[in-house]
Amino acid sequence: MSDADLHLNSLTRDFLARLPAGRVAGKQLYRAPDGGVLGDWFGLALSSAFQPIVDSISGRIAGREAFLRSASPEDQGLSPWTLFSTAADDARVIGLDRLARTVHLLNALVAGNHAPLFLNVHGRLLAAVADDHGRAFRRVVDALGVRPDSIVIETPVEASDQPDLLAFVLRNYRNNGFRVAVNVDSPAQWQSISSTVWPQFVKIDSRKLGRGTEARERLKWLSALREDATLIVTHIEESPEDYVAEHTLLQGYALGHPAAVITELAAEARAA
Repeated sequence: MSDADLHLNSLTRDFLARLPAGRVAGKQLYRAPDGGVLGDWFGLALSSAFQPIVDSISGRIAGREAFLRSASPEDQGLSPWTLFSTAADDARVIGLDRLARTVHLLNALVAGNHAPLFLNVHGRLLAAVADDHGRAFRRVVDALGVRPDSIVIETPVEASDQPDLLAFVLRNYRNNGFRVAVNVDSPAQWQSISSTVWPQFVKIDSRKLGRGTEARERLKWLSALREDATLIVTHIEESPEDYVAEHTLLQGYALGHPAAVITELAAEARAA
């Protein structure tokens, strides 16, 4: 057991202690040399990168979104979705999606992350899963002793084109205790679906809002439509000043690149 694991609850510590120290045939999870967790997907090593989501006014970290990365030497840094999502059948996409969320959750726990953890679901999973969305992942969360409301399940922008399906999926995740976030293509799209879906977070690309006065006016209008949801403006690659507003969070390279933060967060946890 590494120093980075000392802050973990007993259920998570016991789970991690049972993981092999390297790839083992028939096992989908194993420990990395840095103490993190890797997933084995048909010989491809899967790892996590986390990008901060910050409060636009205070600058505090209000969440972290997890991204799937390949840790295999020959294609390090690539998103495994580019390798699998187009060619794989639905069953494999569902399997990869669920494995990815488990890897991310374990790495966030090892890292000592205390901010809400945003986990994406692949668009093909939404229609392919006919039963209760979130039930299988809730079993993982419970086994690790994690509160489900510390996790935000995030749906892709294409899901907002199907509001009835989206509402069904979000309702299931909320019924399993998770919080939910939707991505919308425009303020008009959010207006059209806001009476059907009830997320805790609404994400929109800054490039859909423009810059300067245009951005501030669109953000103001979007804020008026947000109901009880918190807005998250993504792809902030330059100065974020146009998007500073109450109930608004920001995400983008200007605020932090996706990175493996095992060492950084574990150090913070030990200091605390």
